[in-house]
Amino acid sequence: MVAIPHRAQVVIIGGGVIGLSTAYHLTKHGVTDVLVLERHSLASGTTWHAAGLITSAGMTDEASLVMSIHSRELYARLEEETGLSTGFRRCGHLHVATTPARVEAMQREAAYAKRFGQVSHEIGPREIAELWPMAETSDLLRGFYVPAEGRADPHDVAMSLARGARMGGATIVEGVSATGVTTEGDRVTGVVTAEGTIEAETVVLAAGIWSRQFGDAIGVCVPLQAAEHYYLITEPFGVSAALPVLEDPSTYGYFREETGGLLV
Repeated sequence: MVAIPHRAQVVIIGGGVIGLSTAYHLTKHGVTDVLVLERHSLASGTTWHAAGLITSAGMTDEASLVMSIHSRELYARLEEETGLSTGFRRCGHLHVATTPARVEAMQREAAYAKRFGQVSHEIGPREIAELWPMAETSDLLRGFYVPAEGRADPHDVAMSLARGARMGGATIVEGVSATGVTTEGDRVTGVVTAEGTIEAETVVLAAGIWSRQFGDAIGVCVPLQAAEHYYLITEPFGVSAALPVLEDPSTYGYFREETGGLLV
């Protein structure tokens, strides 16, 4: 078991993809005294069943677009750095519209994303059918296709980021729960665990759907609400791994290949 330090410059609560990405990027910016605490095992919370869509559709603010494009390029090259694959596949992303209002909204989104170097192709029902032969296109007006985007394996992404963070000097400890924080005035000064208190200059809360409960316990409102939803995976029937991710916001649905079948 990795020894738990008594202090760290940054303590990150949560060893999912967000906590591990934070640790990885901190080390890239020269902050190496980083400790990640995970109560179970890495990526065992909400990360392991994430959709894995590496897309920018619907993003209309600079921060989201920059992070999306950065993540896409990072996942494409991270295996070369860490030796662990992210499962990233540039199969493309296809965003479809069934109403004139949705077409207009997507056109605005595509124009805004173009400012950040995003290449998007506006296409009609015939081209959509060529990219996605299984799609029923009679009710589709337009589609927006981004060939550079696609999908990744969330668990693999997390493991690759974890290795990269460790290579950069970060410490990652599994099987240790954070139960609270210590404070001095209005400033957090450390993290309380079952193994003792860890002094910290900065504490990052990256506990996924449990962040709200943790925040409540220390008197901080985290505006996060978990919502139940469903997905289905078909049996394999020859679906190509190169099939683009298809997303239809009007039906709140996305469709992609999964082990030779479809995940919906």
